[in-house]
Amino acid sequence: MRLSKKCRYGTRAMIEIARREVNGPVKRKHIVETEGLSMGFLENILCVLKDNGLIRTVRGARGGFVLKAPPEKITLLDVVSALESETAPVECLENKDSCPRSTACTARKAWRKVHKIQTQVLSKITLRDLVDMDKEPGTLDYAI
Repeated sequence: MRLSKKCRYGTRAMIEIARREVNGPVKRKHIVETEGLSMGFLENILCVLKDNGLIRTVRGARGGFVLKAPPEKITLLDVVSALESETAPVECLENKDSCPRSTACTARKAWRKVHKIQTQVLSKITLRDLVDMDKEPGTLDYAI
């Protein structure tokens, strides 16, 4: 699966919100400055994340964006699913009617395995894991 720019930038925004959670709501401008994103593109991404129940807006002078759940409860799968229209590597996994051979296709069986493993890995990585990756030398290993 190739992730869209929207998904990659949205993940970076979610990590920044999680990273700053102890300081209170994170302002849009802060995310733009720290992550090097355009304000318009970020606005679109934040709306999608909010509509999918991953973040909420806090109004007022000290307002901004906060996570709707603790960072250890939000997975990378949650973020990817919110920002990508499709997560399967091939269309026939999400819509078997898209291909007349989908019920007898050997390749589809392989793609199903790929999708299953991909989903398992994404569901094991939380925003807390991603924030903690910055604090410790090395990286987490999610090898299968």
